[in-house]
Amino acid sequence: MRARMMRARTREERMFKQIFEEGIELQKARFREERAYAKELRQEHQRKHRDELESMENYYKNQFSLLAETLAQERHEIQVRKKAQEKALQKMKRELRSKMEREIGELQKIIIQNDDDDYFWDLEAERLRGKVQMASFQYSTSHLP
Repeated sequence: MRARMMRARTREERMFKQIFEEGIELQKARFREERAYAKELRQEHQRKHRDELESMENYYKNQFSLLAETLAQERHEIQVRKKAQEKALQKMKRELRSKMEREIGELQKIIIQNDDDDYFWDLEAERLRGKVQMASFQYSTSHLP
């Protein structure tokens, strides 16, 4: 009976030991699963963080590209306006110069005409003076006592 009790006890001990070992294996497996899950969560978090950073980087790259494009376009438009203004200014200068040359030419013609008129008036005045002197001389010679 004692031997039987010892065998029963040994069997119980083996059973407890086996249950204990199975429990430990279950806990180890559960711990491994939790670690794997935690690792997955960390990796997912890192991936999301990387994606957010890439997204922000792409957004700002696009914004800078748009800004650079806008600045280049504005610079081009300013150059086009500047060239158009310079062209208009040159045209105005040419037109003003042409107008001034025309007016100066007309004034020169008027001055020459006036000079010619003055010359002919002077000639006419000299002729009339000569006639008056001649008439005066003839009058004085004919009325002399």
